[in-house]
Amino acid sequence: MERHLAAVLIADVVGYSRLSEIDEEGTRARFQTDFQQIFEPKITEHHGRLVKTMGDGILAEFHSVVDALRCAVDIQQDKAKRNATALPGEHLFFRIGINLGDIIVEGDDIHGEGVNIADRMQSLAEPGGIALSGTTYDHVKSKIASLGYAFLGEQKVKGIAEPVRVYRVVLDPEAKGATTRTRRYQSRWSLTAMTAVLLVVLGGAGAGWLTNRLLDEPPSSQNVSNDTRPSLVVLPFDNLSDVAEQGYLADGITEDLTTELARVSGLFVVSRNAAFTYKQKSLRPVQIAAELKVRYLLEGSIRRIGDEMRINAQLIDATTNGHIWAERFDGAWNEVFALQDKMVGEIATALKLRLVSGQQAAKIAGGTTNAAAYESYLRGRELEFRERPEDWVDAIKHYEQALALDPKFGNAAAGLAWIYREAQWSEARSKLLGLSSNEARNKENAYFRAAAENPSPMYYRILTAKLNMQQRSDEAIVAAERAIALDASDAENYESLSIAMIYNGRAMDGLGYLAAASRVDPFWSRWRYLLAGQAYFSLERYGEAVAALEKIEPETKETTYWDFWPNYDGLVLLISAYAQLGQSADAAKARERLKPYLAIAQDPEFTGLMAAGAFPFKHYSDLERVLAGLRKAGVPELSFGFDPKSPKRLDGAAIRTLLFGHEAHGRNLESGDAYRRVTADDGATRVFVGDWSDTGQSWLEGDFLCFLYPSRWRTCGVVFRNPGGTSAEKTEYLFITQWDRFEFSVVK
Repeated sequence: MERHLAAVLIADVVGYSRLSEIDEEGTRARFQTDFQQIFEPKITEHHGRLVKTMGDGILAEFHSVVDALRCAVDIQQDKAKRNATALPGEHLFFRIGINLGDIIVEGDDIHGEGVNIADRMQSLAEPGGIALSGTTYDHVKSKIASLGYAFLGEQKVKGIAEPVRVYRVVLDPEAKGATTRTRRYQSRWSLTAMTAVLLVVLGGAGAGWLTNRLLDEPPSSQNVSNDTRPSLVVLPFDNLSDVAEQGYLADGITEDLTTELARVSGLFVVSRNAAFTYKQKSLRPVQIAAELKVRYLLEGSIRRIGDEMRINAQLIDATTNGHIWAERFDGAWNEVFALQDKMVGEIATALKLRLVSGQQAAKIAGGTTNAAAYESYLRGRELEFRERPEDWVDAIKHYEQALALDPKFGNAAAGLAWIYREAQWSEARSKLLGLSSNEARNKENAYFRAAAENPSPMYYRILTAKLNMQQRSDEAIVAAERAIALDASDAENYESLSIAMIYNGRAMDGLGYLAAASRVDPFWSRWRYLLAGQAYFSLERYGEAVAALEKIEPETKETTYWDFWPNYDGLVLLISAYAQLGQSADAAKARERLKPYLAIAQDPEFTGLMAAGAFPFKHYSDLERVLAGLRKAGVPELSFGFDPKSPKRLDGAAIRTLLFGHEAHGRNLESGDAYRRVTADDGATRVFVGDWSDTGQSWLEGDFLCFLYPSRWRTCGVVFRNPGGTSAEKTEYLFITQWDRFEFSVVK
C-alpha cells in the first residue's frame, strides 16, 4: 500500500439528483460535455491526473497544490462563461474542493483522509465556487497574486475528528492578494447572515412561524429565532443642523452605520427600514426593543455647520434602560468615513466584539472615499425614498453628480440603474424623465454596466431580478446570496433570494428566507405577503397561500409606487388558489377585484397566456399548477378568443419541428408590419417586426413557445394551423401572444 502527499481536487454538480429527475438524459449529456470539454483538458493542462468520475463527481490528483488551484479557477471561469450563454434550464454549476494531505494509492485509485477532506471542502463551496482546506491555503496564499481568500472559520466536518480550517477563493479582482474573515460560515447555499434563524426554519419551525404570522397568531420566541448574538437597532439619527433640509445627512449616516455594524462578526442588526418606522416617534427604548426583538439601541444626532460636523451617539441596553456607551465625534465633513469607522469600532468594543481586520466604511462594496460624492448620493437617496415620481427627477441629478465626482461609486450607478429600470415599465414615468421607454431601458443598461464594475447590494438585487426574468434562477440565487453577504441587515436582500428560490422550485427554502427577512424587518409589506403566498401555492398548501394573499388587501389605499404589482399579481394567484381549493365563488370575486388593475395596466382580460409569460418558473410543473387553477376558475387560457383545445393548435413537439432550425416570414395582423423570425436549433432567435428587430432566445414550456429579447421582456405564445392559409401568401400558421397575432409560413 503506497502513501504520499498530494493535492486532491474534487468537483461535484450542484443539485444533480433534482436535475436528473427533470431531465435525466439531458443532465447526463451536459455533464459529459463539461467533463470532456473542460475538466479533462484543464486537468491535463495543469499537470494533474484524472483519477475517476463518481456519478456526478470528478476526482483528480496533482503533485503541485498551486497547479490544482489554477486548474480549479480555470474550470470555474470557463463554466461561468458557458452558463452565461446556456439555454434556460440547461445550466450546470459545480462546487470544487481542494485539500493538500496524505493519500493512499491502490492501483489507479486513491482514498484516505486527504481525499475525504477534499470532499468535505467541495460540499462547503458555493455553487460555481472553490473551497480550500487550511493546509491548501497555507501553501497557495502568496503564490497566485490574482486571487483573494475569505476565511470561513474552523468547521467540524463529517468523518474528520478535528475541526478543519476552511477558506473560500475570491475571484473578484478587487479582492486580489487579500484574505478576509467572513461574518460566519456560509453553508451550501450561503445562508449568510441568518444562520441561527435558518437552522430553525429548515427544521420546520420557520414555516410554522410564518403561518402564525399570516394568521395573526403571536409567534413564540423560540420559533422566531434561536440566535444568541447581541442584537441591535440603529435608530434614525436626529438632524440638529440649522438647515432642516440636511436631514438626509442624518438619514444617510444612520443607514450606513446599520450596514457597517451588520458586518461586525457576532452582531445581529435590524434593517434600516424597520428602524425608520420609529422616526420622530417618542417611545421608550424597552418598547422599541420588544417590538424589534433586540437588546441594544443606538441613537444619536448630527449637527453640521459649514464643513464642520459633530456626531453624538449613545448605546442603550433595553434590559436596564441604561447607557453602556456614549461618545461625541467632532471633525470636518471630509472626515465622515473615518468618524463612522471609529464609531463602529467603539461600539464593537463596548459589546465585546471583534471587528473584521481592515474593515472601513469606504471600502464596503459600492462605496466611495469622496465626501462630496457621498453627500450628493445621500441627497439623491433621500429624494428616491420619498417614492414620488417627481422627486426621482431630482434624485437622478444628485446620483449623476455623485458619479461624476467618483466614477467608481457603485452605489450611485446602481441607484440610477434602479430608477431607469422602473421608469421603462411605465410610459408615464419615462415621460416624466423626458424619455421614451426604450431610452429609459438604454440608460438602465448603461448604468447597470457601470454598477457592475463596483458591485453593491443594490446591483446584485437588480441582477437577481434580471436573471429571474430570464428564467435563470440558479444564477439569480447566487446573485442574491452575494447581496446578503454584502449587507446582512437589509430585508430586501433576503426577499430577493426568496423569490429566486421560489422560481427555482425550492419554495420551502423561499419561506426560510422570508423568515430571515422578517427577523431583520418584522414589518410586513404587500410584496412579502405576495412572496409567502407564492411559496405556499408552489407547495400546494393553498389554504395558507390564500391566507397570505388576502393579507395584501388590494382594496386598501396604495401608499407607495411598489404596491401596484403585489396587488395585481396577488389577485392572479388568489384566483388560482381559491379555484384549487374548490371555492369557485371566492375565485369569481377575486376575478372581479382584478378588473380595476387590468384597466390601470391597460391589459385585456387576464389569460393563462399572460400567466405563462409573467411567472418565470424554472420547472413547467410549477407554472402548470397556476394555469390549472386559472382554468378551474374559468379564466380563458388564450387571447383573441382562440380555443386552447382546438385540433389546429400545435403541441410543443410540433412547434419545435416547425420553427427551430428554420426561418419564417409573415406579417402582424394588427399593424400589418412585416414579420420575420429566424430560430436556430439551440433556440437562438433573431426577430424582425417592421422597423424593430432584436436577438434573443426561444424555448418551449409545455405547448407554449416562450421567448426573451433584451429590449423587451419574457413572453409566451401558441401556434395554430391557419385554415385556408397558403405558402405563397405566407399565411399557413398563426402565432398568438397575449397582445399580438402573426400569420406566417416557414420559408427556409
